[in-house]
Amino acid sequence: MAGLPKILLVEDTVQIADIYMQVLTNGGFTVKLVNNVDELLKIVPEYNPDIIFLDIMLPGGKTGLDALKILRNDPQYGAANTRIVLVTNLGQNDETQKLWEKYADGYVIKAEIDPHELFDIIESFGYEMPKE
Repeated sequence: MAGLPKILLVEDTVQIADIYMQVLTNGGFTVKLVNNVDELLKIVPEYNPDIIFLDIMLPGGKTGLDALKILRNDPQYGAANTRIVLVTNLGQNDETQKLWEKYADGYVIKAEIDPHELFDIIESFGYEMPKE
């Protein structure tokens, strides 16, 4: 794929959001941050991200799993070809596993990933890394 992907980070834990934002922006990517599903659904059509790193546990009554189903099933969001990676500290229960397999393009556990490994995920989708 040509060009750098636009990334949307959906994360409500300030410390994790700060780390991921710093790593990704220092890596040369354009990144926007939101911290709940309502903000996510509002920004997706206008920002048109190539990749969404989506936390599962979010404030406001809707989870990242709810957002995942909405983004994949409602064409008004234009996210049919957006790569969506679930990012969580939860293990995979049966519901999460089924939704991940059906709708998501990846799944990572925050406690088990070095933030720089996000670059590996981005590359796995066929994007080139920024040149230094």
